[in-house]
Amino acid sequence: MSIISLVDVSFAHEGGQVIFDQLNLTLDTNWKLGLIGRNGRGKTTFLMILAGLLIPSGTVRLPVPAAYFPCPDPDPDPALP
Repeated sequence: MSIISLVDVSFAHEGGQVIFDQLNLTLDTNWKLGLIGRNGRGKTTFLMILAGLLIPSGTVRLPVPAAYFPCPDPDPDPALP
């Protein structure tokens, strides 16, 4: 069992839209979870923060490696649309 912990996490996009403000969240890696919400509410932003692609203020403890999908195609075929 590992614990993913977010403490006082805040994040706003460059335009000033606040996505998270002092978020506190604890997740157990043994849990099976789904992330749902309306469009534009921060689901992808949250996952990008966990993957380390976006840096928020506050503390994010992620004791397990994270991967963000979709992964870039290592050999794109220029013939495909």
